[in-house]
Amino acid sequence: MDALVVSELVLALVVVLVVGALTFVWARRRYIAGDGRPVMLCARRDDAQARWRLGLARLGAERFEWFSIVGPSLRPEVSWLRGEVRLGSPKPTPDVIPGLAEPVAVSGSAAGRTCEFAFVPAAYTAVRAWLESSPPGYNVNVA
Repeated sequence: MDALVVSELVLALVVVLVVGALTFVWARRRYIAGDGRPVMLCARRDDAQARWRLGLARLGAERFEWFSIVGPSLRPEVSWLRGEVRLGSPKPTPDVIPGLAEPVAVSGSAAGRTCEFAFVPAAYTAVRAWLESSPPGYNVNVA
């Protein structure tokens, strides 16, 4: 084979791989948010010395779920029942987190597991409102 043909084949393969990866990320994001549940950018770390990992937070009727922004898994890495989630008060974080403008950090815990989340202020407000409201059907017969 000629060197020009080989370089064209390599370039075509690279373009196909990049387009395939971008298509997968897009399709995964659509799948995660597919049933109309709110999804927002959110970073997470397990302890104060660890680095922030960007991901997607999804709010369901009964669960708070966190997915890594990249990766093949369609299952959440963190999934907590709504009634068990405890969030601390938000604090501005000096860390730069790509994708989050002026993030606030908040400690979270549920079922014996703790970690720290970073949200943009509007997303934190949405999560806090979701936590403080009643899930559909919860305490329906209370008068």
